[in-house]
Amino acid sequence: MKRLGDLLLPDAMEWKNRYEWAPVAQETGRTLGGNLMVWHSPMTGGRPIDLAAEGEVCWLSTDHVSALYAMSTQPGAVFDLEWDGETFQVMFRHQDSPAMEANPILPHSGWYNGSIKLMQV
Repeated sequence: MKRLGDLLLPDAMEWKNRYEWAPVAQETGRTLGGNLMVWHSPMTGGRPIDLAAEGEVCWLSTDHVSALYAMSTQPGAVFDLEWDGETFQVMFRHQDSPAMEANPILPHSGWYNGSIKLMQV
């Protein structure tokens, strides 16, 4: 099951960047003597989550688009994202605008392709 807040998402919706993020921050530097120094720590938030309804595989209804738009306009709102048995606390990623977009499949059809940009908090 795929759900954002109380909104049930289409099963065919994809999490495009699910395996592109690693929860490790790392920096390197050199000492005056030329030795390598490595600093690392776990990252506890900020994971980007890009969800997509694309092509002929997944469409969003007008009700989906309206609900997602309403959710995306709530400043600072945090939602539960349930994705195939896992739950994440997320918010819309407005710094990477647009945080939510929808494009009609055909004019006045009531069906859309679209994307949702979230981040784990």
